[in-house]
Amino acid sequence: MQQVNELNLFIQKNQNFYEEKFRKMDDSGKSISWNWAAFFMGIYWMIYRKMYFKAGAFFILSLVASSTPYIGGILNLAVLIGIGIYANALYQDQIRVNMEKTKGLLPEAKEIIAKKRGGTNLPLAIGLYAVQNILAIIILVMVSKM
Repeated sequence: MQQVNELNLFIQKNQNFYEEKFRKMDDSGKSISWNWAAFFMGIYWMIYRKMYFKAGAFFILSLVASSTPYIGGILNLAVLIGIGIYANALYQDQIRVNMEKTKGLLPEAKEIIAKKRGGTNLPLAIGLYAVQNILAIIILVMVSKM
């Protein structure tokens, strides 16, 4: 029971969904589990779930895939499918790393760290999405004026 409560400290939103996904992955021993939000939102889902380093790595992978001549769109779709398939495992790993860092701390300290490192960051995800779209519009306007 202690493990679940600590897990929920880090998940914060949609606890039942992730508890069920993590339990099924643990029971099956497989890292494959579909996440629609992660598939559709890609790195923005990772940013929302505070997986910043992983979001950066997938952003670079997506840039490389998108800029590959002729098949860039297909490769970028493959990246999104990969995110959708492995998002729950990546998130579970992120939580486990953070839980490991709080071992031995008093419950109050664990809760403070869980609130800081866990949960979600919707403003950052929306902000980066908006910045990306604004930059894309600026680039399109500049290119069309050439």
